[in-house]
Amino acid sequence: MARQDELLTLNEIAQLADVGRQTAQKWHGQPRKTGGEPPLRMIAKAMNVAIPEANDRSPRYPRKVVVAFLKAVGYMNADESPMERRGGRGKWSPAKPTIDPRPTEQPDAEQSGPEADKQALYVDRASRGRLRYYNAHAWEVAGFGSENSFTSSRTLGRAPEPDGIDELERPYWFRETLEKWAVDNMDRKAARFAGPRPDGFTPEGQPFRILPGDNYYAKKAAEQAGPAVEK
Repeated sequence: MARQDELLTLNEIAQLADVGRQTAQKWHGQPRKTGGEPPLRMIAKAMNVAIPEANDRSPRYPRKVVVAFLKAVGYMNADESPMERRGGRGKWSPAKPTIDPRPTEQPDAEQSGPEADKQALYVDRASRGRLRYYNAHAWEVAGFGSENSFTSSRTLGRAPEPDGIDELERPYWFRETLEKWAVDNMDRKAARFAGPRPDGFTPEGQPFRILPGDNYYAKKAAEQAGPAVEK
C-alpha cells in the first residue's frame, strides 16, 4: 500500500490521474478564473496539510493531497480506483457524486442518542466523507424530471443555489440542500396551482372573495358617481 505522506512530482501526479503533464502543471500553478489558488493548493489548504515543496523548482505534493483532489473532482472513486467517465457530449463531469476533501466532524451515522440528533450533514458511509453532487446527479435528488430541466431551471433562478464551486470551477451541491429543495418544491407547486388566496372565510369555514361591488370603498365611489350620471 502506498504511503500517504509520500511526495509525488507533477509527472507522477499526471500518471496517477491518467492525464498529461500539462494538465498536472495547471492543477499546480494556474489560478482559477473565479478566484482562489490553483486546485492542488486549494485542496491542501482545505485539508490543513502543509506543502512546503510545492514552491520548489520541481514541485512535489503529499500523496494524500493528490488523492483527495482526484476524489474531489471525479478522477478517483473512494477506493482509489479510476472513476469511469460519464458518457455523452458536452463538458466533462464526474460519473457519480465525488468526495469533498474537507474533514467532517459529524457524529458517526450509526450512533444513537443526542449526539446523533445533532448531525446536520449527510456523510457517505462508504467513503466516510461528504459527497458533492454535480448537475448530472443533483437533478434527480432535487426532484427534477431531467438534467436538462434542472439546468434550464438554474438559468431561470428556479433551482437551488450551488453550495460551492469546485477546484475545476464547476458548481456542486450537498445532499441535504437538494433534499430540502425537493421537499419545499412540493409546497411551492401546491401554492402555485392552488390559485389566488381567498379574501376571508365564513363562520362555517368556506372561503369567499370580495367583489368590487361588495367593497365599501367601491360602493362609496358608486354612490358619488350616481347623481352625476343621472344629470
